[in-house]
Amino acid sequence: MNRNKQSHIPHIPVSGPTGTYTVRRFQPQDALGVTECFRETYGASYPVTDQYDPRLVIAQNRTGRHLAAVAVTDQTGEVVGHCSVQCRFPWPVGECGQIMVKRGHQGRSLAVRMGQFLEQEALGIGLRCLVTYEVTSHKATQLIAHRAQFRPCGLILGAMPATMDFQTLTGAVSQRESCMVSFKYLIAPRPAVVHVPAHHQKMIARIYFGLGKTVTYHPPSPVSDWGETVVRVSRTWETAEILVRRIGKNSPAEIRAHLRDLLAGGVAQVVYLEIPLDQTGGDLVCREAEQLGFFFAGLGPSSTTQGEALILQYLKTELDLSRLRVVTPMGREILGYVTREQERVVAKCPSDV
Repeated sequence: MNRNKQSHIPHIPVSGPTGTYTVRRFQPQDALGVTECFRETYGASYPVTDQYDPRLVIAQNRTGRHLAAVAVTDQTGEVVGHCSVQCRFPWPVGECGQIMVKRGHQGRSLAVRMGQFLEQEALGIGLRCLVTYEVTSHKATQLIAHRAQFRPCGLILGAMPATMDFQTLTGAVSQRESCMVSFKYLIAPRPAVVHVPAHHQKMIARIYFGLGKTVTYHPPSPVSDWGETVVRVSRTWETAEILVRRIGKNSPAEIRAHLRDLLAGGVAQVVYLEIPLDQTGGDLVCREAEQLGFFFAGLGPSSTTQGEALILQYLKTELDLSRLRVVTPMGREILGYVTREQERVVAKCPSDV
């Protein structure tokens, strides 16, 4: 696919009871309006402070790895909505998020229209699928994702700081914000062979069925080569990721060492572990990680290879999962499974790493 191909939909007109709107690509003159959307939605609590500086918003949109759509009023040209797709992964998948609509302009399907517009833009640059991380302190973003036919595939706990404040919806969060992970293939996915831990195969099969992807499950098998693992830390979000780029016989020991260093350094409230599903050896890595206190989070796009990855999570902070508001039946099924897995792993794992 030609990554330079432009969308055939330059803008989408939207009618509302107080006037009409246009949904289109971000332009530099929209930068101040975008920062105002962030301020109205989050106050000063959004952790990525670049979104409050118009110059940095413009620079971000010039990189080619950030697509943004805005909804503007046709009468005044005011920016009243924003949504983006960020190309964070090494394969053609984009993260859809930063979606917001200002007060007085909600209830006009602007969020859905911006999402539809960006899907066409994403296809135009060669993306094949999109992932969303929908907050669970309120239902709004989950409902938008569901209407746009995103399908739940995971639940990452404590993904955002407890300082988040959704001023136009629920106000300040009561604990670290957890996110439902949902996936949407823009192009029908090809069948794949995956290597999943045997004790999670039934749940993973349910998730793949919901995503509409045909997979064949390879039986667990050992590895003899050396693997490679990398660590990413976000001080902004107070999280860390241990990414298994290549599974090897040394992977469990590396994960243990990385987790010990992260805990000793006090740099993260949550540590996520990513295990590629297209490689052998994941069963052993998963079981060993669960002995350290990691537990099931679901599936997500791999940060280091093609295809999906199994995501596990380790919490340093207490979370009340009964406070999570989950919209879809599949989302609630994933929440139930994550809850049970956390209880099982915590009951069995040792007290220290």
